[in-house]
Amino acid sequence: MTHVLHQHPFTPCDREPSIDMATFSAMPMMDEMLPVALFDEFRHRVGARPLNVSQWLPHDAESDPTIEMKRELLRDRRDEVVALFPGGEQAAQEAAELVAQFRGAKLESTGIDALVEASLLVADDLTVLEPRIGENGEEQLLFVAGVVCSPSRWNLASKMGQDMLQVHQPVSRYAEHIGTAVNTTLKRLSVERPVWRSNWTLEDHPALFQPTSPAAPLVDDPALLWIRMERETLRRLPQTGGVLFTIRGFQQPLPEYVARGPEHAEVLHSLVKRLPDDVARYKSVLHYREMVLPWLERFF
Repeated sequence: MTHVLHQHPFTPCDREPSIDMATFSAMPMMDEMLPVALFDEFRHRVGARPLNVSQWLPHDAESDPTIEMKRELLRDRRDEVVALFPGGEQAAQEAAELVAQFRGAKLESTGIDALVEASLLVADDLTVLEPRIGENGEEQLLFVAGVVCSPSRWNLASKMGQDMLQVHQPVSRYAEHIGTAVNTTLKRLSVERPVWRSNWTLEDHPALFQPTSPAAPLVDDPALLWIRMERETLRRLPQTGGVLFTIRGFQQPLPEYVARGPEHAEVLHSLVKRLPDDVARYKSVLHYREMVLPWLERFF
C-alpha cells in the first residue's frame, strides 16, 4: 500500500481527498484522554479507568464524517475492514446488540452482519473477544470478530484467533510491562463495571485508515506531524462471556495540539524524550525525535 500525502483524516492513506481541504479543521480531543506526564523510567501502563456507561460511545463533531468514511470502506473495501473467526457469530451479534441498544436502534441483521450494521451507528471501531479453550486446556479470550476502519498501521484479519498478548506482539515491551496486567484486567472485567483507557502516538500521515506503515518517513518538518489519540473501552458480554473492545481514533495536527497550552507541549516533550528506541520506533517517533524535541521546546 502506497501512502498518498494529504491532510484529511477521513480519507484512506492511499487515496486523494475528494473534498476542498480549506474547509477541514480537526476537532480538539477531550481533555481526559490526553497524555499525562511521567517522571520515572518509561513503562507501558494499562491505565484502565471506570467507564460511565451513559458516556460510552459519545457522538461529537467528528462522528458523522467518521461514520461516512466507514460506510465507504465497508462498501468498497469490506475484506480489509471486516473479519470473523470461525464460531464467532454469536459473540459478534451480542456485541452488536449492545451497541444498538445504546444508540436506541434496532438491528435487521445477524452474526457478523449485525456487527457491521452496528458499526455504522457509532464512530468507534468494534472488536469482539470470546472465551475459548486453548491447546494447554486453559480458557483464553481470543479475538473472533471485528469491524475496524481506523487501524493504526496494523491488519485486522491477521489478529483473528489471537489472544491479547499475541495481538500486541509487535508492541515493544508490551509483554514484559503490561501483558499480565492486561490479562488480569480482562479476567476481572464484569458486566457492571466496564472500563476505558487511552493511548497516543505521533504519525506522519493523518489518515485514520492506515492498515500498513509507509515504506519510509513521509515528512521532514515536525510541524507536518499529527498526534493520534485512541480512546478504548472494554465491556463484558453477559451471554457469551466475551468482551466488546471498542477503539475510537482521533488525529490532530501537532501545531494545533501544542497550541492548547504550554503544559501539553511540555508533557509531550517529556514522553517523547523518555521513550526507549524500540518503543519509539513502534510509535513512529524514532526517526523524528531529534527534530521534534527542540521544536516542542519552543512552545513551553
